Amino acid sequence: MLGSMVSTPLKESGTATKKAAVAEMRAAKEIGDRKVERNIAEGGAMRLSAEGKSEGLFGKVVGCEGMKERGDAKIKAAETKSMD
Repeated sequence: MLGSMVSTPLKESGTATKKAAVAEMRAAKEIGDRKVERNIAEGGAMRLSAEGKSEGLFGKVVGCEGMKERGDAKIKAAETKSMD
């Protein structure tokens, strides 16, 4: 916003910074997703259920959709593991 009021070079710099930050966040999410997948594959039902509930609740509190989704995935995995 400041860039649109001040100068074109400043606006372009902000746009480039934003693109770089988005790319970095996507890469970090992919790493996190792989860790969660391993955790789900190796974790016990009780641990996954507890982690899922706490992560989902915390995600709701801070407004993070990714945490809510991961929490739900852990809870579903725990339910599946407990049926085996």
